[in-house]
Amino acid sequence: MENGQSKKHRGGVLLTAVFTVVMMSILLLFLTENYRIQAQFTQRTRQYYEVQIIKELFLTDYQALSEEKRPQKGEAIYNRGKLNYERDKDHLIITVNVEEQKKEFKEAIVEVR
Repeated sequence: MENGQSKKHRGGVLLTAVFTVVMMSILLLFLTENYRIQAQFTQRTRQYYEVQIIKELFLTDYQALSEEKRPQKGEAIYNRGKLNYERDKDHLIITVNVEEQKKEFKEAIVEVR
């Protein structure tokens, strides 16, 4: 038996260190991508529901007006977005903008008696 460094096992830690750095980098990329996708999904879902709420609020107010007082076209500004509308015979074409999301609806006008 010899004293000193063993001649059987000559290996470095370079490969292990490189492998560890690569694995940690890949895990970090997966985590950041997952966070970005989740944040984008949350933002788009919130915008979708804001568009739906703005449309329903406008339709409630528009249907409450008498037939003579209903304008043919116009614009309504809400605190979270903007709504443009235009009447086309018995339909109401509604365009709602919330941040970068734009949605168009075609609603039938029903007379409530």
